Amino acid sequence: MVQAKKSRQKKKDLWLEETWDSYSTQIYNLCKAKCGNREDARDVFQNVALKFCQNAGNVKYRDSIYPWLYQVFRNCFYDYVRDRQKTYPFSRVSDVMGDYMALPAERSLFFRRENQKNDELNRVVESLSRRDRELIDLAFQKGLTSEELSVLYGVSVNTIVKRRHSAVKRAKAVLLG
Repeated sequence: MVQAKKSRQKKKDLWLEETWDSYSTQIYNLCKAKCGNREDARDVFQNVALKFCQNAGNVKYRDSIYPWLYQVFRNCFYDYVRDRQKTYPFSRVSDVMGDYMALPAERSLFFRRENQKNDELNRVVESLSRRDRELIDLAFQKGLTSEELSVLYGVSVNTIVKRRHSAVKRAKAVLLG
């Protein structure tokens, strides 16, 4: 009885080790793509690895684990973003000074036409729900297919297509007026 339990635990430990080895590169690449620099990417990656190790006992043996790892990555990344916003250095603030200048923004030395486009894009993105922003980011910027998104979210491909279509439709409505 004890021998069988040890054997099962050994199989599970081996599976967890192989699983981490197979997905760690993908997770690290996600961290590098999302974070601004290597140090931050390493911090987020280390947090994902820590969460994986802490919750390894709760992971069901032989389940598809990538959606769970991606969810852990996403939560760790959002925690990283929240922490960065708390200690955002003033030196990294945008150099657009229009709110503080007596002159109109167009006459300012710091005015750039791209900032108007960024402001418009930020307005559209902020008007969307968190779910819509995430779906658009994963579909259009990260290039995930509808099939991959359906596995990630645990819903059918048709549901993903409908959600993506409605998110784009809402973004167009905000953009046009």
